Amino acid sequence: MNKLQAAFLVFFMFSYATIIAQDKIANFGIKGGINYGKYTPNQNLRDYNYQVGFYIGGFYKIEITDKMKFQPELLFALQGSKINTKDNPITDFNGNPLPYTGTFDFEYQVYEFTISIPLPIKLYFSEAFYMESGPQFGFIIDRNLQSSQILLDGNDSSFIKKGNANFDFGVCLGTGYDVSDALSLNIRAFTGLIEREDIKSFVFNFGIEYNL
Repeated sequence: MNKLQAAFLVFFMFSYATIIAQDKIANFGIKGGINYGKYTPNQNLRDYNYQVGFYIGGFYKIEITDKMKFQPELLFALQGSKINTKDNPITDFNGNPLPYTGTFDFEYQVYEFTISIPLPIKLYFSEAFYMESGPQFGFIIDRNLQSSQILLDGNDSSFIKKGNANFDFGVCLGTGYDVSDALSLNIRAFTGLIEREDIKSFVFNFGIEYNL
């Protein structure tokens, strides 16, 4: 699935949501919280570890039946992964390993500012408790790399994943509890289904929703 197809599908889903909401109970809301994410899978010389971020945004909840609700969302998230690369050689200015030298490990963090569009359907098993699942699209609009370590001048840095893929797609699965008519607690996991330069995203969201 390319970006144009994804944008068309998102537009179609929001249009469909608007149409079916005309004769249904619907309302807007806001939501936010923290996320805990990493890349997968680990590789031989590269470990991906969890790091904390946050998300904030809004939703449009449509009551399909008494037990089923459709909730398209638009979220702004800062997420990513800690990355530990092992056994990196010390190189000269041309990237050639220096003889009689050892190797070193290097840890850095990737922060991605992402526009996420989850499209979950909520199924209520009681008046307050629900589970949810649906597709989720992600558009990465900015990426930042940070590290407390400093590379020597001229050392080969090709082991650092700069990241050029800016589109993500996967599924979200979660659960929640309506504390009141206005406030809800929510836990959700997202797993990427497409590879972005041999990695996939995996993110937990912990937050609250407020119906306006």
